[in-house]
Amino acid sequence: MIQLKGVEMSFGVQVLYREVDASIDERDRIGLVGPNGSGKTTLLKLIQGVVQPEKGEIKRKRGISIAYLPQTKVVLEDRSVLEETLSAFTRVARVAEEMRKLEKAMQKRRGVGSALKRYAELQETYERYGYACEAKAKRILARLGFRNEDLSKTTATQSGGFQMRIALAKLLLQEPDVLLLDEPTNYLDIQSIEGFETYLKDFRGSFVLIAHDRRLLDGCAEKVWSIENQRLTIYKGNYSFFVEESQRRRLALEKLQKEQRREVQKTRKFIEKFRAKASTARRAKSRERMLSKREPIAAPKRPKSIHFQFEEADRIYGKVIELKDISKTYDGREIFEHVNLIVQHGERVAIFGANGEGKTTLLRIMCGWLKPSCGQIWRSGKLKIAFYSQGAEEELEEDRTIFDEIAKPAEAYGASELRNILGGFLFTGDDIYKPIRVLSGGERTRLAILKVLLTPSNLLVLDEPANHLDIRSREILEEAISVYRHTVIFAAHDRYMIDRLATKSLRIEGGRARLYMGNYSYAVQDHDESGRVTKPVRVKSRIADTDELEAQRNRLRELEEEYRTAKEMRELNRARELWEEYRMVQREIERIEAFKKPSQDGADSG
Repeated sequence: MIQLKGVEMSFGVQVLYREVDASIDERDRIGLVGPNGSGKTTLLKLIQGVVQPEKGEIKRKRGISIAYLPQTKVVLEDRSVLEETLSAFTRVARVAEEMRKLEKAMQKRRGVGSALKRYAELQETYERYGYACEAKAKRILARLGFRNEDLSKTTATQSGGFQMRIALAKLLLQEPDVLLLDEPTNYLDIQSIEGFETYLKDFRGSFVLIAHDRRLLDGCAEKVWSIENQRLTIYKGNYSFFVEESQRRRLALEKLQKEQRREVQKTRKFIEKFRAKASTARRAKSRERMLSKREPIAAPKRPKSIHFQFEEADRIYGKVIELKDISKTYDGREIFEHVNLIVQHGERVAIFGANGEGKTTLLRIMCGWLKPSCGQIWRSGKLKIAFYSQGAEEELEEDRTIFDEIAKPAEAYGASELRNILGGFLFTGDDIYKPIRVLSGGERTRLAILKVLLTPSNLLVLDEPANHLDIRSREILEEAISVYRHTVIFAAHDRYMIDRLATKSLRIEGGRARLYMGNYSYAVQDHDESGRVTKPVRVKSRIADTDELEAQRNRLRELEEEYRTAKEMRELNRARELWEEYRMVQREIERIEAFKKPSQDGADSG
């Protein structure tokens, strides 16, 4: 349906991609991934046709319909949520608009006879088509988190996030041939993401999806387009396949690179040895020419790993927090009731549920910053909390540099160590001296989280930390949490993150909290009243998969070899870095093996 041939594009002096050859065929399900600034949004605009390529061409099948959802700045009419959503059905929208005008005219007693006749015709048309469309619109709006009472409210009263949901609902109802979606889950909670994923799976057209929700990409994408080093690489599989295959390709390239370096070193020794002798000078010269023509193999850089120890408070042995029959009401509205939870040292507890269910409220009650309406809380006397709250990025000092902003909470670290830590969080080189006012939303969030992580603590509490973070930033956050040796409680909509980190999960729904002794994939399976899984479902989870465990063990063996080589060559800094990575991989293996053990039965906290 759509073909890209030799497409090239730049942004100022920065080359985004060269020689892009790709196609979108019928019922293609494509996930588009790449670092921030790599040109993902620009590629969607090229496909749509609102931006033209600098080189190459894009061919579209005649009569094809393409719908595009931008990240921000949608324009809606000032009318009810339902009426605006129904405007996606052009014919039904025209009928409904004319009926409203006739109703107003009849109220003013203008041409009542002819108006009644025309109104009856329109009503018959609306009954034939409109009610079916209305039912469909209501179903999609419900999946995206709208309640029945919201449908009659005007679009102007909706938040920016809910206005984006209305725009998304309209696009889904149009059922175009090709749907282009630029981070549609940014404004969706976990319940709405689940509904959106169900719709995408049933969508009869093709789509290209930019998303930071890795589980959504796993569940919906059948191809992954990855923008890597100014090239578009296509992987025929879902996100997990992309991760595994890109790692396999990188390791293969690294192996070829090592072999080439050894061969180059051997050839150079030959040249040095024989170039001075008349009898062998020609052979040496020939080898030198051959060497100059050889293209060096460039392997992709390994993602930078987290290499630092948290400045920790005293360890708490056993129980950290206990909630007994906790309830909370606000302005006469019951938020949740009868919550029971015991958090032990070293556990990582995920809290999830729809927006408005009280996740933030429960976190603040646990920390002692809000009082429950009833119930009892016990906290360890040694408790020292580091808390990341939603909106913490807005509290950063605008005129401070990145380095200065983290220097205060990180007084125990030296300047060199701080630069290494910042590098692990993607703040590299002279960028650490940028003022905070020039940072993007994702960069601010990363910095705010890092400040919290560097605060000495024995309980880490994070309230939706993945908001505004791209995939690589989420991986860094998960890696940092994985090496934290104390207790973690976090609220999140990122199902992949919950699967990777949580040792148990608390789902809040309809004012009740239910505890599961496992991660998200465990929690969403069918359970009986005692919490026992009644219908086990195999859910693909890369982090707990045998292939991932084997990959980590292979990496451990590689690190052993590289460490020995570095010591023999007296590259002490390199050896130290390799040893730190070796210890981190060991911990990751231990964590994966723990996840692979059979989960205990769940229990209802109410």
